[in-house]
Amino acid sequence: MTRKFNIPFTRLLVSTLLVLSLAFAPATADQKDLKEKELKKLQVKIKKLKQTIDVKQDSKSRYTAQLEKIERHLGSISRKIRVTETEIGNKQLELKKLRQTRKQHQRQLSRENDILAQQVYTAFTMGKQEKVKLLFSQQDMGLLQRNLVYYQYFSNARVKLINSVKQNINRIIETEVQIDKARIGLEKNHNLLKTQISLLNKDRKKRKIIIASLDKQLKKQGLYLGKLKDDADELQNLISSIREIFTETVLLEPELTRKNFAALKGKLAWPVDGNLKKLFGRQKRNTDLRWQGVMINGPAGRYVRAVSHGRVAFADWLRGLGNLIIIDHGNSYLSLYGHNESLFKSAGEWVESGDIISSIGNSGGQAKTGLYFEIRMKGKPQNPSRWCKISNLFTAQSG
Repeated sequence: MTRKFNIPFTRLLVSTLLVLSLAFAPATADQKDLKEKELKKLQVKIKKLKQTIDVKQDSKSRYTAQLEKIERHLGSISRKIRVTETEIGNKQLELKKLRQTRKQHQRQLSRENDILAQQVYTAFTMGKQEKVKLLFSQQDMGLLQRNLVYYQYFSNARVKLINSVKQNINRIIETEVQIDKARIGLEKNHNLLKTQISLLNKDRKKRKIIIASLDKQLKKQGLYLGKLKDDADELQNLISSIREIFTETVLLEPELTRKNFAALKGKLAWPVDGNLKKLFGRQKRNTDLRWQGVMINGPAGRYVRAVSHGRVAFADWLRGLGNLIIIDHGNSYLSLYGHNESLFKSAGEWVESGDIISSIGNSGGQAKTGLYFEIRMKGKPQNPSRWCKISNLFTAQSG
């Protein structure tokens, strides 16, 4: 049965859909503009906050400023080394594939050469004027016609094979050129890597001298305890400022369905695989200060991952914690990742659970490599061991 539509109703429906489409199109564009403006506004606020911190830190000690500079540079070189190593791996894979391709073409060429040699030998035994001989041979016309068809078939096949041989030779030549290019690129990357490693080692020696000078100054002036308290106050002030900034800024989160951070308590994965030191709540040696997080010792360069979705609130160097990343998870929850070697995210970026955000290091003047990890709620430290499950680890922990 054919359904009949009322024409006025159809026109009304089309008009309504058109109005709705026009109404929603600018909204999407406006939302994108709003997101960009909000991100810029957020980044300006965080930049001003960091500048205020830098002024305070520089006034404390010239060694602190030197340490920040050298550790920033170390992080930058380490990041470049990782990029170069990845490129070397890609070039090696490319070179391997090209050599396999060349081998395949050579095998094919060898087979075609054998077939062509047989055909040439057959043609030679039949004589140079094989087609003429067939025409003047004493055969009936039917047989002669069939032989001429067979001759033409084999002749065409021979020409086709010769062309195929030529193509394979050209492919081998092209592959050889590509192999040379890949080899040259690989050599350049190896040389670049050597330069980067040399710079890294020089910076590490400089860092060692700066740390020794800083420790000597602190011991001589009896400022070690004061430094620890100043570092703790600096972090607390930073967290309070971040909370204010993120309260003032409208956060337009990507439209994805996720659990509230509070609901993930006891289910989170640890940010990195390593030797966990449950220091939370313990008193620091020779001080009245207590640990507000945990240390996870591991080799330098191992990847650190976000424990849950959120927005990077801070990604910079801070006295006492070195290269630090702070993620805002909403509802006044923050996670902190300190003493990193390199930072892979910037303030304002959204991250998902398991995203690589940094790599383990010993920045902030630490002797051993490891990650300092905190979870805070409304600025108050939480015991990470109650939030992260001991057996819960992200896959592919190493860089």
